[in-house]
Amino acid sequence: MIKKMAMVLFCTVLGTTAHAEISTSETFIGIELASTEVQGEQPISTSDGVSYGVRIGAQNEEWRTIIGLNHYDKDEYAVEKLYLSVDYLIMNYDAFEEFTIEPYVGVKFGYANYEQGPKDESGMIYGAQLGLIVNVMERFDVDLGYRYVLSSADAFDHESDFLLGLHYHF
Repeated sequence: MIKKMAMVLFCTVLGTTAHAEISTSETFIGIELASTEVQGEQPISTSDGVSYGVRIGAQNEEWRTIIGLNHYDKDEYAVEKLYLSVDYLIMNYDAFEEFTIEPYVGVKFGYANYEQGPKDESGMIYGAQLGLIVNVMERFDVDLGYRYVLSSADAFDHESDFLLGLHYHF
């Protein structure tokens, strides 16, 4: 429990310091849905399914920071993740008059709890992600991306996601 509380505090402090100039950033809240592959310590310990989560973050013209909570549960596999991700927005491409496309690349780290049958382990997670932010309306954008996460827990090797996110900017 102390590890989880420390991780929440760490993510909060790092997330707020990453955007010291919050006045130039736009905050958002969002949801995510992902096609997820979870692999345990053995290659045969693999599960495919759907994960979902919530996000809150800030974004300016060059950077985006997200604090997220994600959950995966299928059959005997369950993974809960609390993470911080920092993305670099490569460029802003005005594809059409109605919307813009912003490619990004980023890193993510956090804390995860992994359960498979009688195994129940927690550990740090770290990984990378890339994708596209499509600004579809003035206050809404869609996030299409791929992320790959490794874990420090012995029973949880990695997770990969193809994700779809929806954000409301305020």
